[in-house]
Amino acid sequence: MRPAALIAAILSAGLLTAGAPARSDAPPPTKKKGVLTVAIELGNPGFAEGTLANPHGFSVDASRAVAKRMGLRIRYITYPFARIFVPEPKPYDVAFEFVTITPARLRLVDFAAPEISSHQGVLLAKDITGPVTLARLRKLQVCAKQVTTGFAYVQNVLRPDGLVLEYPTAAEAFDALSTSICDAFVFDLPALIAAKRATPDRYGAIAGRVGSTEHYGPVLPKGSRLLPALNKAITSLRRDGVFKRLGERHFGPALASTPAIH
Repeated sequence: MRPAALIAAILSAGLLTAGAPARSDAPPPTKKKGVLTVAIELGNPGFAEGTLANPHGFSVDASRAVAKRMGLRIRYITYPFARIFVPEPKPYDVAFEFVTITPARLRLVDFAAPEISSHQGVLLAKDITGPVTLARLRKLQVCAKQVTTGFAYVQNVLRPDGLVLEYPTAAEAFDALSTSICDAFVFDLPALIAAKRATPDRYGAIAGRVGSTEHYGPVLPKGSRLLPALNKAITSLRRDGVFKRLGERHFGPALASTPAIH
């Protein structure tokens, strides 16, 4: 399914969820009345960092804006990215964990309208210098985070010559990269940009972007009755330019100017 058709399907599903629409004056159907419980995964540069009591990043600011637009207070909990897609009861209303919308994932969870779009990127270790082509990248020691579209790209498209190092969290992959255990980390470009900006001496260069455009959307349990209200708030905020401004604040101009690797 093409990206435009995928997003249209998500918005359409949101309008049709739970049958007849709720009264406009009815509170959104959250787990706790008047509170939006949001799952985040800390340790992801630019998206969610700090502590649960004082988190910061794009995902935090975006979810706060959404909760405010919905007239709700917000409460954060930590939840592992890999478990978002496991069919089990969830302790949250929605997860803001910069999850790429894909047809396969849509079979397991519901997505709200996307807040931001980007690509996968490649961040190098300090001792890797000079231009990096796809041919050269295949010969490097590549690492990726498990259960991500970056990992899928490495396994199914890039196909490195050697074994791919898999890490359960972004923080572990960044640590491996900083100590040259791996040469190149394939991960969401915005997070790589934020990590390089925050600690420029810890890593080498951002070699470029790879793959097609990806759309990041909040994730809800399958069949969530909250989806129409969430889509309404996100669509309104995107129309007002809120997510664009947040992206510029947290990731800067490199998000649009990073060249593709060929």
